[in-house]
Amino acid sequence: MVQFHNKQFKGDVMTIRINDLYAEEALSLLSSLPNDAVTVEPKAWYADEVKRRVEEYKSGKMETVPHDEMWERIERQTEA
Repeated sequence: MVQFHNKQFKGDVMTIRINDLYAEEALSLLSSLPNDAVTVEPKAWYADEVKRRVEEYKSGKMETVPHDEMWERIERQTEA
């Protein structure tokens, strides 16, 4: 879901739902805009989830996999 804020209409928000088939094109368009043209405001639950995962990682409770090994796993799965 993408929300647009239009400064001409005070407090106006437009929500656009993009079909997954076109998500890549939409992200490409957003990525092509200047940095100050797009503001991402994550939901509160997302920030909480990131915090939880960082704490889990720092405490050693999270199982991690080296980058190269992960790519090898992905390649094996896509070849099958």
